[in-house]
Amino acid sequence: MRIVRTEEIERPICACGTPVMRTHYTVKGFAVWSSACANCRYEARKHKKDYCEKCGGANRLSIDHIDGNRQNNKLNNLQTLCKPCHDIKTTENNEWKPKK
Repeated sequence: MRIVRTEEIERPICACGTPVMRTHYTVKGFAVWSSACANCRYEARKHKKDYCEKCGGANRLSIDHIDGNRQNNKLNNLQTLCKPCHDIKTTENNEWKPKK
């Protein structure tokens, strides 16, 4: 992810070239940034299905990045998974980040 300085703030850049928004601050005061701009996130949500693509369930659905890269928001890299299937996939592929 590239970084751009706007209004004296260094902001990460989405894959489409738009600066992303800050989501919140950590307890130590560090900024946490979104992984994609609002437009890319909106486009991804538009293609969310009404069922889990792995088990067919319809509860607690979310968008998953197939390749594990949160910066790759291309539609062919997104799938709809329920929370249990998403957790299993993330654990099996070691896509989780240990807390420091």
